[in-house]
Amino acid sequence: MKKALIRVWHEQDIEEIEKHLLIVGDMYGDCGHCHELGLEYASVKECPQCHAIFKYIACRHAARDTERSVHEVKRVVAKRGDLVCIDYDDYKKISGKHKAKKFFE
Repeated sequence: MKKALIRVWHEQDIEEIEKHLLIVGDMYGDCGHCHELGLEYASVKECPQCHAIFKYIACRHAARDTERSVHEVKRVVAKRGDLVCIDYDDYKKISGKHKAKKFFE
């Protein structure tokens, strides 16, 4: 069986993702919940600051539909196949709309 990365759209609660998201940069990760910096994304299971258990991971530098995107996602998934990899651009757009809506309520 040949395995490949493929995008799948699935309806999710954005607040649930935010509480359990590990955001990966070039070398380290950040907690999506409390924004703790410098986490060793290859091995960290929970945030040392807020104790959020990581279930999701997103690549900050993976721009949509580029060769770098596929490379970044493959690199992260190879190290953290236990986490659900989500599109960072989608997350930022949706969470931004959600925060704006909450602000004006």
